[in-house]
Amino acid sequence: MLFLTMMRKVYVPIESVAFKGSGVARINGKVVFIPYTVTGDEAWIEITEERKKYSMGRLIQIVEPSPWRVNPSCPYFGSCGGCQWQHIDYSAQGDLKREILKDALKRLGGLREDPPIMVIPSPQSYGYRARIQLKAKGKVLGYYQEKSHRIVDIQECLIAHPLINQMLLLLRKTFPSFSQMEEIEINVSPDESKGILILHLFSLNRKTENFLKEFFQKQAIFKGTATAKKNGLTLLGDPHLNFTIPLSQERQKRNLEFRISPGSFSQVNLEQNQALIQTVLQFSEVNQEDRVLDLYAGVGNLTLPLAMGAKEILGIEENRMAIEDARFNAEINGIKNCDFIYGRVEDVCMSWERKTSDLVVLDPPRAGCKTILDQVVRLKPKKIIYVSCEPTTFSRDIHLFSERGYSLHRLSLIDMFPQTFHIEVVSLLQKG
Repeated sequence: MLFLTMMRKVYVPIESVAFKGSGVARINGKVVFIPYTVTGDEAWIEITEERKKYSMGRLIQIVEPSPWRVNPSCPYFGSCGGCQWQHIDYSAQGDLKREILKDALKRLGGLREDPPIMVIPSPQSYGYRARIQLKAKGKVLGYYQEKSHRIVDIQECLIAHPLINQMLLLLRKTFPSFSQMEEIEINVSPDESKGILILHLFSLNRKTENFLKEFFQKQAIFKGTATAKKNGLTLLGDPHLNFTIPLSQERQKRNLEFRISPGSFSQVNLEQNQALIQTVLQFSEVNQEDRVLDLYAGVGNLTLPLAMGAKEILGIEENRMAIEDARFNAEINGIKNCDFIYGRVEDVCMSWERKTSDLVVLDPPRAGCKTILDQVVRLKPKKIIYVSCEPTTFSRDIHLFSERGYSLHRLSLIDMFPQTFHIEVVSLLQKG
């Protein structure tokens, strides 16, 4: 197709979708990224930014819509920066993410052939988030606009769990102003039908504290609150949430109980977290002879399920509150073949003098595991389970592992974040 130009406008077909969600077109061979477009669209766009290797564009008008294009459900879509893909039919989002992951593995991971990638879609494409973070200023409460610090005021969030939207409505009715607040986190437990707030305040005076106490006494849906300050958290009520995770391993079925404190990490999509755990169990094929090391263990989300089938397992975590939760969770579930070490993974691995592990589990932050990769290899595990929410650093690390003799054997994409470009990956690496 020829590219037609009219002043600063350009008519383009969208060829694919790139990581971070933008549609991709080409003008005279140069790549242009256009947010809120999708493969198959034909559109008028405006070039907003020229760079050496690529350009950025702004969608002006869809002329021929893609078969995958749908009308966004949320009135804030396009201004709020929380979602990027509500204009794409959910049935296509998994395939798009698979192609994005394949591209990253080829460019950054050095893979010559496309690996088979199993995509596990989310049972709920809306209403799945069990926690959100809202920015506050005066009477405005919402999310940042994309690539901006302007807050988009929202009345409800369609990807958030219905409990969150109930709590958001109560907040708006009760608080005349959010001027004392910088950020409000809302976390919920569907099992308890309750939630908590984590408040980031500019200051906490006696008047505000008394107001909060009175508020929580009146509203049964709130269990408690944690107020974040420089020296830690100030707790009111019971700001711990409890979850039940049903698991099946071979012929064994069991429910695991988890406590998660404010400040401890938890997955936002609870149903997909179960899929994540089951995938890790399937890939690991852990048995009663295996010693397992779980790095970045958190509250024991993967540690405890793996302990059900392993000889022993050790989790390492630098978040003190998460370590306390992990030990508590092991105790309430009667799991005795696991232990936890408090400390930075890099520091603990550097001075590691214990027995080697048959399986190492990695679930690092977005920066990946480059800093500990050689320490992991030094342990000579038979298998490595690598969980990642960042396909670029994941692909880079896969390449580094391959240089050290560990190849990619299995790969699954858990769609933890519908309506967004974010990707969760579970992989199995083996020696040789």
